[in-house]
Amino acid sequence: MTPSLLARSAAPAAIVAGALVIITRLVIMVTTPADIDSLKVYVLTVTHGINSVASIIAFAMLVVAVVATYDVQARAAGVLGVIALIAAIFGTVFMAGDWWFEAFAVPRLAEVAPSAMDTFTGGRLLAGGLSSFLLFGIGWMTYGIASLRARVFPVAVSWTIVAGGLLSGVPSGFFYLAGNVILGLALVWLGIWYIRSNVTGDARASTPVAPKPTHSA
Repeated sequence: MTPSLLARSAAPAAIVAGALVIITRLVIMVTTPADIDSLKVYVLTVTHGINSVASIIAFAMLVVAVVATYDVQARAAGVLGVIALIAAIFGTVFMAGDWWFEAFAVPRLAEVAPSAMDTFTGGRLLAGGLSSFLLFGIGWMTYGIASLRARVFPVAVSWTIVAGGLLSGVPSGFFYLAGNVILGLALVWLGIWYIRSNVTGDARASTPVAPKPTHSA
């Protein structure tokens, strides 16, 4: 069966999304200061501005990637695959919203009320941030588990997605960023595998039945 246009876009979508996630997370690890006073200055820099907008694009591309890669394994993934797809989309949308806040609201706050940054993380804002971590982590971990059960993607890739999702759900800078990098690597790996293996359009379907032999008269 000829692969759908969505399935054919799985490889480039996964590679681009994974690469953007890896690059933006590494920039955060290298450039973001630990103390609050330096952070107030940093969020007004060009580096933070560009990387934050790139982060929004990265998470938007993750939504494209998860939908496209799901199409490759849709039939084999079954009901769990649908649940995992929805969970991953929800979590990624929440995280994209978190980075919109980081890109546009936080710099403005640093401009007009920098002292508020000392204590402004709390209440509904804290609840929203924690829910973004949890939903993102649970969503991608579930997607990795669904991929393991579907057995269309390489097992190692699926386990890497599970590990990336698990760490990404921990609301701690080191674990979250490390989990994102692992997830990004899994997607790049998945995209490269898809290209090199030349997966047919019916990787989602069951193994075809061999034709019956004919008998001469």
